[in-house]
Amino acid sequence: MTMANVNPMQRILVIRIDFLGDMLCTTAFLRALKERWPGAELHVVANRYNAAALAGNPDVDTIHTYVYSRQCERNDRPGRMRAFFDRLRLVRRLRRLRFDLVVVPNGGMHRSSMQFARQIGAKDCRWHDAETEFDDRKPEHVAERPMCHEALSGFRLVPELGRADIDRLALSVHPDRALQDAWYRLLGARTKPRVGLFVTNKAVERRWPADRWRDLAERLAPYADVIVFRDPAVGHAPEDDSWRDVCARHVAPSSVAELVAAASLLDVIVSADSAPVHLASALGVPVAALFQDRPEKYLRWHPLGVPHVILRAGATVDAIGVDAVERAVNHLLPQAAHRDEPLADAVHAQPAAAAATPVIMTIAS
Repeated sequence: MTMANVNPMQRILVIRIDFLGDMLCTTAFLRALKERWPGAELHVVANRYNAAALAGNPDVDTIHTYVYSRQCERNDRPGRMRAFFDRLRLVRRLRRLRFDLVVVPNGGMHRSSMQFARQIGAKDCRWHDAETEFDDRKPEHVAERPMCHEALSGFRLVPELGRADIDRLALSVHPDRALQDAWYRLLGARTKPRVGLFVTNKAVERRWPADRWRDLAERLAPYADVIVFRDPAVGHAPEDDSWRDVCARHVAPSSVAELVAAASLLDVIVSADSAPVHLASALGVPVAALFQDRPEKYLRWHPLGVPHVILRAGATVDAIGVDAVERAVNHLLPQAAHRDEPLADAVHAQPAAAAATPVIMTIAS
């Protein structure tokens, strides 16, 4: 459905209730909506987890927390009865706002979001359908459909924004200044470039072996301050004992806000295909990204707007060797911004214009 330009756009709603990386990839679309309709209120429905990616975002007027009717444990208030009434209140509140446009920007059909959007009662609701979606779990989509970066999926639904140039899109995130100061004090003055290793990945096919993370840290330690980021939910792993002789610090940020603040102090990020790759893009931090050698992955989820190296070698990330990742880090370190100044006097770095960003693709052997 295409919106006629008869009435002014007053309120826009974007629904994104999946993962942190997906929300980060949506920030460029949110910026474009606000630039196209600066007088309109921009609302976002997010879940309890990915809403943190929008904290402090000047483009977003209001964030509404999604209420799950089935996965009640994901809600702020547990229990099915509470979920029923909380969801009803949310729908009523959104209906009263009378949105002129509702968009579900997922590249694939996100049925929960689509169903929720229908309940809001807006005349102009847009999402990808069976004809326009891209689902990398469907072989026919991989074989026959164009592969666009996920950051472009919302733009394809709103032609009023004009053609988006992927080489000029910039993701954004806004670290909390107080948390940044706390992490600055915790990490101490920067004496060597800081390299963050994001070693946790729940997907087996995207999980780099623990011994290779250790070997990489050992190689980098003589000339880099190695910070190992772990998921606090995973807890202590048996292989952690093998790190005893490696000069590296281990941290487990307790929230997304803490994660963003800590990552903002890094000079290079190393991560397999997951949220830290997009967090690096949003923070303007160079990133070495480990991908499966599948175009539907590395063409749709690659870093944007920052110096980066994409590593890929086989059907799973564990096909990538330590030598290739070390070379990637060494390539990126000279391009890193200096992030050792006291935060009280610092201007927080934003992603540089992508047109001036060197992009290297490495195929690991």
